[in-house]
Amino acid sequence: MKKYFTLLSFIAVFFIGLQQTQAQDSRQQSPEQVAKMQTHAIHQAATLTGDQQAETFYILVDYHQNLKGLRGNTSIEDVKKVKASLVESTNAKLKAVLNAEQYAAHLELLNEYSK
Repeated sequence: MKKYFTLLSFIAVFFIGLQQTQAQDSRQQSPEQVAKMQTHAIHQAATLTGDQQAETFYILVDYHQNLKGLRGNTSIEDVKKVKASLVESTNAKLKAVLNAEQYAAHLELLNEYSK
């Protein structure tokens, strides 16, 4: 009986550890995965064409790769300045790709996520 209890305890600990590892992996998504989800959200809100989806995806991948590069920086002020610059340039690029209605829907989406 003691052997069964030990075996079951080991299996339970194994599965709990496995679930925690998967949860950590899902939080550390690649820039491509994040950009894909954001592009899909923009598409749902603004109905993008295929070309617009592709361009939006590449703009967002570039943005998230640049953000990922900031993670090692220890200066909070530098990070804030660079991030603000990245947001401005990304929004300018998206404004060039999207029409006025689509861009407004994108900004509305950003406001929802920032709440």
